[in-house]
Amino acid sequence: MERLITKILVPVDGSPSSRKAIEMALALAGKSGGKITILEVIEEFGPLPGYYEAAPVGVNRVKWIEEQRFDKIHDALESTSVPWDRRVLEGYPAEQICDLAGKEKYDLIVIGSRGLSLLGRFLIGSVSDRVVHHAPCSVLVVK
Repeated sequence: MERLITKILVPVDGSPSSRKAIEMALALAGKSGGKITILEVIEEFGPLPGYYEAAPVGVNRVKWIEEQRFDKIHDALESTSVPWDRRVLEGYPAEQICDLAGKEKYDLIVIGSRGLSLLGRFLIGSVSDRVVHHAPCSVLVVK
């Protein structure tokens, strides 16, 4: 029995590795005739340093971060024939990714690796590590 990958969830955080995850997901979906969903989870505790700036005072924080993240990756989607959509959620990234993947029955999650050091992973973990261990479907981590 052949299992097709038709629904791919691609969480992004504005990092170079999330752009690589989009490129990999587009390649996989293109071959299988699938569709991808770009997921941005805006952290409740604020922006991660280096990926985007904090929102200016008086500006909607979620909208500000969402626009900055999408600006960094949208050109990878402009020329594709692969169907895609975009979701924005707020909360803890790994939890939101796994919840959405389960509720909407995704076949695969393609996520970028932030490349934390061994010590960093031990002390704080990473979103990709948590997703790998708790996702209801297969996960592809792109370095």
